[in-house]
Amino acid sequence: MTVSGDPRYCGICHCANCRRRTGSAFGMSAYFTKAQLIQTSGPLTRYAFHHLAQNHDQERFFCARCGTTLYWLISTQPDLIGIAGGCFTDPPLDPPQRSHSHSQKLPWVLLPADLACQG
Repeated sequence: MTVSGDPRYCGICHCANCRRRTGSAFGMSAYFTKAQLIQTSGPLTRYAFHHLAQNHDQERFFCARCGTTLYWLISTQPDLIGIAGGCFTDPPLDPPQRSHSHSQKLPWVLLPADLACQG
C-alpha cells in the first residue's frame, strides 16, 4: 500500500473491537484522504460489519497472504481511509493526536495529558 503526503491525523482507539482487531490494549491508526491512496498491491480479503457501539458500517481489508490488517473504511467518515499504525515502520508514525473511545481505555495505559480524548 502506498499513500502520498502526511495523514490528516493519527489516533488510537480503545474500543473492544479495535482491541480484538490488534490483539493489544488499543488500535493505532493513521487517517488519510482517499485521494492520498496511490496503490495497493497483492491479494486482499474484505470483512464488513456494523459497529453497534459507534453506529457505523465498516469494511476492513487484510493481506490475504499473511492476515495483516491493512486499512478500513468507515461510513461516518466517507472521505477518509484508516490505515493500521503497524503498517508504518520506516519511518514510524508520529504520536497520536486523538484518543477514541477513551472511556474504555484500560487503566494501566498511560497517555500524554494533552491528548485530545473522545468518547
